[in-house]
Amino acid sequence: MRRYDVPAGIAVILLLPFLIAGSSRQPSDALRNAPENLLPDSSSADALTATHVIEDGEDLLYQVRWTLFKLGTVRLKSLQTSRHQGITHYTAVGFIDSYEGLPFVDLHSIIHTEMDSSFSSCNGRALEWTKNEWWGIHYRYDSTRSRCFVEETWQRDLKEAPYKRLQRDTLRITGNHAQDGLSLAYFARAHVHDTDTLIVPVIAYGKLGWTTFYFDGRRGTEQIDAHSKPIRVIEFDGWLDIEGMFGLTGEFRGWFSDDSAAVPIKAQMRVILGNVNVELVQWARKGWTPPQ
Repeated sequence: MRRYDVPAGIAVILLLPFLIAGSSRQPSDALRNAPENLLPDSSSADALTATHVIEDGEDLLYQVRWTLFKLGTVRLKSLQTSRHQGITHYTAVGFIDSYEGLPFVDLHSIIHTEMDSSFSSCNGRALEWTKNEWWGIHYRYDSTRSRCFVEETWQRDLKEAPYKRLQRDTLRITGNHAQDGLSLAYFARAHVHDTDTLIVPVIAYGKLGWTTFYFDGRRGTEQIDAHSKPIRVIEFDGWLDIEGMFGLTGEFRGWFSDDSAAVPIKAQMRVILGNVNVELVQWARKGWTPPQ
């Protein structure tokens, strides 16, 4: 088992639907209260990026279902790759939207993350539509002092600057960075071919917690409505010990494509309503088709 000190180079575990619930495993007390001093990361950035899990312009659309009800969509877009002080940086954005007219959920959120070459979060922000305005939470890392500054904002329109800002907290980060919900999805894609248990620090709603991944190399096939043939996948599960959006916490399970792209295909997760299913319905990635 590796306890991951995310290397040098947010908020909400919103995008964990791609990794997500139904595992029979539960963490021990040691995992629930992971120590502050984690073992150093033994994987190189080059090894992670070699898996080709991020592609500029990649656009993935997922549908979220609870029993027979279609709840909404999650969309992931990889924006651009750049170089900053000699370090490769990636940016990505996620859009979460419930369908109109649902009596039990009304959810609209936008998440943005900037990652280094090991898919650790460098900066991030998330916006949620609530009470006729956008509430935001922003994360800014000071890697030299192992700190993360958490700021809240309020704005009436996305095109306008926030009318209110509040410095909420300063978190002490073990190592240099923690993951956010969106960067965590890319981190999982980079490691899904591993056969190891990874414990990763993660920030949700301004609080620091842990996500445990159980990668054991289980391979098989899965069928989705958007593709006529079974897709070759790698299955894994894990545990989230912090609560994210819509009560997301606890056990999770995911199925990623069994190829170098490791595209999330299906997931199950546990939220307030119970277990929900997430499935890929549209994709745009240069040269990629689901592996047969």
